[in-house]
Amino acid sequence: MSTSTSGRSEEAPEELHGFVCELARRAGELQLSRYEDPGRVREKGPKDIVTEVDLLCEELLVGAIRERYPQDAILAEEGGGEVSETGRTWLLDPVDGTANFSRANPLFCACVSVVEGGAVTHAAVAAPRLGDLYHARLGGGAYRDSGGRTERLRVSETGRLEDCFVAADLSFAKRRKSPHAAGLEALFSACWQFRSLGSAGIRGAWLAAGYLDISVGTNSTPWDYATTALLVAEAGGRVTDLSGGPWSLSSQTLIATNGAVHEAVLERLGAGRY
Repeated sequence: MSTSTSGRSEEAPEELHGFVCELARRAGELQLSRYEDPGRVREKGPKDIVTEVDLLCEELLVGAIRERYPQDAILAEEGGGEVSETGRTWLLDPVDGTANFSRANPLFCACVSVVEGGAVTHAAVAAPRLGDLYHARLGGGAYRDSGGRTERLRVSETGRLEDCFVAADLSFAKRRKSPHAAGLEALFSACWQFRSLGSAGIRGAWLAAGYLDISVGTNSTPWDYATTALLVAEAGGRVTDLSGGPWSLSSQTLIATNGAVHEAVLERLGAGRY
């Protein structure tokens, strides 16, 4: 792990947050300029693709961070990197929802977050085709900028699983082989409706906005789980791993909810193990 220390240590949190939001917006603008034109698409793993635009967006993000904060660590989906032990780390998903983007499905976004001392302190999710920017600062609330307006986000008040919208991005073939399969089946069966959006970043943002009640993550992807963790927490929700333990960058799974149904969700997941 890196032991870098960040530059501009005297910078106000608001100024840093503004830069986080600007970065996400700029990546979103680049995505939008190439909508329906993803360029070369290649498979980096089974059912895991990367487009030319993913790489261009990551280059844009990393370049801007390196210019402004040369001492900061960066962990990005495509280029990798590391998390600083003592300084500030940027987590980047240049195009979250790449499969959607490659087919001109509008549910894609750019995810940018900042981690210091093991805590996510800033997060931004730009969904350019939807015209939305979701952002949060630790202790400062969660917001959506859309159509020239800024609105504070608040999770839903849904109190029963049978009334919940639960969202996850799962391959049904892979789910059958997952150690969490039985618990997830128990959870999904207890909820009202299921949503699969193809973008973890949008899924977390929509939970923070109250459009969803539960979000399930079963892949270790800290660059888009980090935005969910902060947005949902700052909107009044709760985030843990699937066992109910605290979520961290090293967690393999994530459960985010409106808080009101969290214990019921964990009970269903636990019941499915036996």
